[in-house]
Amino acid sequence: MARKYNVPGTKKYLITAVVMLVLCIWAVLDGWFPSEKVLERHPDPTDGFYLFNKSLAIIMLVGMVVFGYIHFMVN
Repeated sequence: MARKYNVPGTKKYLITAVVMLVLCIWAVLDGWFPSEKVLERHPDPTDGFYLFNKSLAIIMLVGMVVFGYIHFMVN
């Protein structure tokens, strides 16, 4: 006889995915499409600031996909 478990769903993974999406968008805008204010403070395109933002964007994108997948599989 199979047991049925009633486990309530959670929105923690969805909230985490949305936060990662916002961070990803922010990092993409700063890393690949900087505003004039950012260009004044960091004029050198080989600056570590741009490398950090590009790396952050990729990591947040991967994390967002993973947490979004977990959310839809759990619920």
